[in-house]
Amino acid sequence: MLSMLMTIAPMFVVLVVGFLAGFAARFRQAQGALNAFVFYFGLPAFVFSAVVDAPLGHGFPVGAVISAAVVTLALSAATYGVALLLGPRAREGAAPTSLAATFGNVGYFGIPITLSAVGPEAALAAGIIHLVHNMVYMTGYPVVRTVVGTAADAGAGGASRDFPSVWRRRLWPIVKRAVLINPVALSMAAALLLVLTPLGLPGVVTESVDMVGQTAVPLALFAVGLAMHPAVEGIRSGGVPKRSILLGTVVKILALPLLTWLAVLPFLDHLGPVWAMTLILMAAMPSSTTVFIFSEQYDGDGRLAAAILVATTGLSVVTLPLIAEFTLI
Repeated sequence: MLSMLMTIAPMFVVLVVGFLAGFAARFRQAQGALNAFVFYFGLPAFVFSAVVDAPLGHGFPVGAVISAAVVTLALSAATYGVALLLGPRAREGAAPTSLAATFGNVGYFGIPITLSAVGPEAALAAGIIHLVHNMVYMTGYPVVRTVVGTAADAGAGGASRDFPSVWRRRLWPIVKRAVLINPVALSMAAALLLVLTPLGLPGVVTESVDMVGQTAVPLALFAVGLAMHPAVEGIRSGGVPKRSILLGTVVKILALPLLTWLAVLPFLDHLGPVWAMTLILMAAMPSSTTVFIFSEQYDGDGRLAAAILVATTGLSVVTLPLIAEFTLI
């Protein structure tokens, strides 16, 4: 475990540096621009270079994509159901609890940690799983919450809209952003096009992409540290049910990787060790910083999601090395 801890420890150090920098207003004000750079340039360039340079002898098992989507969605639904049984306050936060309990930081954390633990051969697996995971949640949660909110408005006597109108004005923009113009999806498509065909790029282009990609990991982790500040401020305001925090935290850092491991075992020969290890490690990542943003936007209160985000990120310093060590045995 010590060797694995030393492998990923520098990433948490950068995160802590980002958190400390967040006490200065100049860095907090730059957070939006930093996130935009990482999302639109740094991470896509990093994924592109990693996939192009990775050995592809491990194939592409379709079962890995199915597992990544089905296990997380099933556990998200189960978490929602359990939250409904924990009392009125937990019931009000059932949606953000289920989101924070299963939507992991598979991009900023997952890809670099997986490549560090498994090796460069995990690049394709990590990129694909990140893409599937993000498309499921960055499309699914906004769409579901938008549909629920629209139905509630209509039931309360608000303006009712037919489905074509709702789809065109509210749902289609969500799907388009998450799927069709997703920067990581486009970078993955470009990388696979180069890998699977005789096409190539001039050296000056690949070197430039590599340079941009090298900024992704430190800037992404620094941005996660900055994102802890609004999350912590949301928690300090109070009113967050402890049962929901405990439920979301336990599901994210323990139940999800355990269930993923159980789902992987029967198909280990089909998946192969690289894809199997990548699936489990990606499932073990702490909650994504996006859960706080989504909960603020679609639930009207991001404090519960923020509490689970902070708890899972802090505990992952211990759980990630343990799970990585166990997975790599």
